[in-house]
Amino acid sequence: MFFRHSYDKLIYPIILLMLLVAVSFRPKYHLRADMPAEFFPGAGSTAAVKNSLDQKIAWAYWESARMDIQWKYPHGQTLPPDPPQEFRVDAKALGPGATDPATRQLYWRRLRSVWYTPETWQRKYVFDMDWASDPLGAGGTWLREEISRLLHS
Repeated sequence: MFFRHSYDKLIYPIILLMLLVAVSFRPKYHLRADMPAEFFPGAGSTAAVKNSLDQKIAWAYWESARMDIQWKYPHGQTLPPDPPQEFRVDAKALGPGATDPATRQLYWRRLRSVWYTPETWQRKYVFDMDWASDPLGAGGTWLREEISRLLHS
């Protein structure tokens, strides 16, 4: 049975606020700042200058993935087989070899190979109210993530 008390006016808003905070405190995933070793496996037999240039190109493509690709294809989403237009580097800074289609495709394949590994991603819990704009869609996404997490545990 439900009885009204004088402190009900304080308890209900506090419970509602606690529920709002619990629902809005969610994990957000971002690509790590440090490039995974699988993204640029250093070749030991090449000259140091070439290795340095190759490493700079790899870092440039990794930064492109961090700055552009992770926002277009967030954590858990499948990357397309071909690199999108956003996945590019500056030819003026790194030379024409960096923007060569074969080089771009190589680093896109490497990005696709490390995209799904947990070591590539950094998880941070943040207060996020994005779910309020589409509560049904957010609820469905949360349910899929939880079921996936439970099945893969």
